[in-house]
Amino acid sequence: MSRIVTASATLGRVKRFLLLAVPACTLLISLWLWWQDGHRVTLTDAPAGKLDCASYTPPHEQPLLLSSAIDRKQIERDLKALSTRFRCVRIYAVSNGIDQVPPIAREVGLRVLLGLWIGIDPVLNQKEIEHGLEVAKRDHDVIDAVIVGNEVLLRREQTVDRLAALIRQVKAGTDLPVTYADVWDFWKQNPQLAKDVDFLTIHLLPYWDDKPTGIDEALAHTASIYGEAKASFPDQRVFIGETGWPSQGRQRVGAVPGRVAQARFIREFTHWAGTEGIEYNLIEAYDQPWKRAQEGTVGGYWGLYDAAGIPKFPLQGPVEEDPDWRQGFSAAGFGALLFAAAGLALSRRLGRPNLPLLLLSGAAAGAVAVMQWRYLDVTNRTTNEWVASLVVVAAGSLLYAWIQLLFSGAKSRDSLPQPEGVYAAFRSLDHRELRLQPPAGSRHRTLGLLRFIVLAGLAYVAVGLALDPRYRGFPTCLYVLPVLALMLLAMFGRGPRRLRPREMAEETLMAALIGSGAVISLLREGLVNSPASGLAGLCVVCATVLLWPGRRTSQDQ
Repeated sequence: MSRIVTASATLGRVKRFLLLAVPACTLLISLWLWWQDGHRVTLTDAPAGKLDCASYTPPHEQPLLLSSAIDRKQIERDLKALSTRFRCVRIYAVSNGIDQVPPIAREVGLRVLLGLWIGIDPVLNQKEIEHGLEVAKRDHDVIDAVIVGNEVLLRREQTVDRLAALIRQVKAGTDLPVTYADVWDFWKQNPQLAKDVDFLTIHLLPYWDDKPTGIDEALAHTASIYGEAKASFPDQRVFIGETGWPSQGRQRVGAVPGRVAQARFIREFTHWAGTEGIEYNLIEAYDQPWKRAQEGTVGGYWGLYDAAGIPKFPLQGPVEEDPDWRQGFSAAGFGALLFAAAGLALSRRLGRPNLPLLLLSGAAAGAVAVMQWRYLDVTNRTTNEWVASLVVVAAGSLLYAWIQLLFSGAKSRDSLPQPEGVYAAFRSLDHRELRLQPPAGSRHRTLGLLRFIVLAGLAYVAVGLALDPRYRGFPTCLYVLPVLALMLLAMFGRGPRRLRPREMAEETLMAALIGSGAVISLLREGLVNSPASGLAGLCVVCATVLLWPGRRTSQDQ
């Protein structure tokens, strides 16, 4: 008997320790991440004076859409700001009002690289060329070159012979230098195209390479490819038509987007290019949130200015990842007070609250909540995406808060409810009781529904990353709190017998998808991708919690 009592006491101490340790570790990791974002990093300074050139598209308009009508005043504001940092701008089309750029550039002292958009439609291509030649004649004095097509071969929208014919057509209509822009691999594959252009325009984007290059090697990689291009075409001028680094988006192997990484690449590259006398164009002037629909989160965040026209980082001096990093600490304090207040307010139902547990749980929730909002703000593109993600976050937050409040209450510690399977929960929706403290020994339907929403969201993420990962992020911050809460409930909940996998077929299927998707994703991304590894680990924990055989408590036995 004494051994049983001793074992029970030891188990109680372990339980109390883990109940405090899990939110404490979550809080410490979250605050460490926030502190890291506030650490000021010393970087190479960009050259004094103006930089060469930047790609310009109005941040809130998609110029290739027939419905677009770009406002002149918007272009004036944008180019006036760019004229303080750059000598020229590169545009990609002359349709839907973007042809106003050259005359406005003249007014603010900018040069222009005039782009003609070439796609798959021959009628639209001819219309673009004819109008482009009119603009080139009208604004000849401010245009340095005409770029016929951008990554047309990469998109496989024209054959090399047809593209060469279009380039020759433009050359016959203007005395300005004419070129074509594409990634270096397509120049290597089609060297015959070089005889039809006045100079080569190559794109060097280490982040988007088939084998992505991390920021530590990005400049060396860029310089190496440029050297290869010069050696391959020694008699022709080689212009770097696009290079840059994103400030937001998913990590690709060792290539990590970020504000500091973007500042570092731009500064190091422009310093190198200025020293070597290399001409370049940076991608891009302004963030373009509409590109997220085509390229995922990262597509909208290549700008040196954000969509509101604010510079993202200085060209000289130290840079921090997030100037507003203190918000994470403030939110942690607010969350701790909110959870403690909720525990005290519900003390009559739940019993005397465990304040240390509530303070730690609330602080972790607050610190993570700001991360969640930042993630949703940069990734969501449509109303449907906002609604779906907010439903998942709301369900996960309520699930986490509910379970932590139950663990903290003296009346709940020995009789925590187990979430019901969704099938049974839906069957009894018409007569379920919605209350925080269900009768001892019950299975809780509302907790089951909240768990189902969280699992559905996580299963969608895991399967997407396994099958089509290129433009998908790693939303670990959206799921970490509810998954950890479910883990603690599975470990220490002393209500009725846990449901076995066969008793909750829907949840079991989602657990299998979550676990298998995590494994496939990790094999794709590799251990070097820490966000992928973190999400995979969380998915494995979630799947294990759900698929682990049900146990019986001593009360059941």
